Amino acid sequence: MKLKLKLIVTLLIAVGAIFLTGCFRITADDLYSLPEVSEEYLRLQAHITMILSQGAEFAAPTRGPNRQAVQLRDLNGTGANEVIAFFSVPGESTLKIYIFELVGDDYTVADVIEGVGTEIESVRYVDMNGNGTMEIVVGWQMGATLKYMSIYSIGGFHNQLLVSGEEYAEITTFDTTGDGTEDVIIFRLPTQETSAISTVFSLMQDGEIVSEDARLSNGVESISRIMTGRLSDDVPAIFIDSEGRFEDGSLVTDILSRQEGVFSNITLQPTSSVSDLTVRHRMNSSELNTDGIIKIPELRLLIAQSETEYFAIDWYAFMSNGRRTLAMTTYHNNFDEWFLILPFDWREKVSVRREDLTPGERTIIFSYFESEQSTHEDFLAITKLSGDNAVVRATRGNRTLLIVEHTAVYAYELLASPNSFGITFDDNMVRENFRLIHSEWIID
Repeated sequence: MKLKLKLIVTLLIAVGAIFLTGCFRITADDLYSLPEVSEEYLRLQAHITMILSQGAEFAAPTRGPNRQAVQLRDLNGTGANEVIAFFSVPGESTLKIYIFELVGDDYTVADVIEGVGTEIESVRYVDMNGNGTMEIVVGWQMGATLKYMSIYSIGGFHNQLLVSGEEYAEITTFDTTGDGTEDVIIFRLPTQETSAISTVFSLMQDGEIVSEDARLSNGVESISRIMTGRLSDDVPAIFIDSEGRFEDGSLVTDILSRQEGVFSNITLQPTSSVSDLTVRHRMNSSELNTDGIIKIPELRLLIAQSETEYFAIDWYAFMSNGRRTLAMTTYHNNFDEWFLILPFDWREKVSVRREDLTPGERTIIFSYFESEQSTHEDFLAITKLSGDNAVVRATRGNRTLLIVEHTAVYAYELLASPNSFGITFDDNMVRENFRLIHSEWIID
């Protein structure tokens, strides 16, 4: 048994090493035999060893979606992967990206992209005009903070520089028009002379690069998050959460959309030059319910039963004309890592309080009230349990088990008859609307 386990572990390590280092001709029969290093891999390794022996070092991209020193990608749409390797020359500002193509049983150097900088910040592979050939988008790091973006066309493995020397703070790629091709979008922070701005680069069928600018809110100091998704009327859009100096908040979301050939910030208000409807205290935008529509949160103070403040979160979806509509409301219990989607008929009728009377149990109680002066009537309790016999305790009395998550157990109890007081609550509603929280939604 031990010998069999050892052979399996050896096989997995070898197969993993082959995939990571660039050999990808693995058949089903190979999985039933002891692994052997292929001739293709050995030849590729020889090419890379030669580059390293000449004084180069591996220089893996430090950010972005592709961070390996050696990467596989089908760059020309043939169905076979090329090998892309990243190097620097110590003591110099020279950075090189080697593209190896498999010709027969050997790899050859198909192309070399050279740049200047301290490191390669990021690399992305994007088919910008739908011709089946990838463009390579490279971020070159220059010192501690300065970054420049270049876009290379590598058709026929003769790289052509399409865009060069574009300074940026953040970069992403996205299909801004919904036509099936991706664009490159960069974001620049403000300077003494210019405001924060975003630029989209598109590649036309004739090989021409066109670009458009859209302003971000005045007061932006740093970009904390970029999301891509859709508006409520199904238009593609980019959502930029930025920190800075804004009245009544420290975070703003600018929503960029490209409509009828015009790239613009649909939430920017002309009088303030700020996306005023999205300014808030720190809480990131989110898709939240996986429908592809990005939503912007807004805190709303609930009527209190004590001096402790409790908040609901109203999530707004935006249309392409910049108008917003309330998409959903949630109550987030960040401490216990869960949230509940609240029915719309709870609005202005429900309060919240916490009870931690039993060791190993923390409970949030939802109560109904008719007016601020009326009695609060409890109707739902949600409890996080931990410690010994947590699952057993979660089903005692009228409690119903919700979720078992590692060392935590979640349960609920209806404290009034279902749908009392003319508001929606029953077993199905709680089970369907209860979620575990994600860290990016937590309010500081």
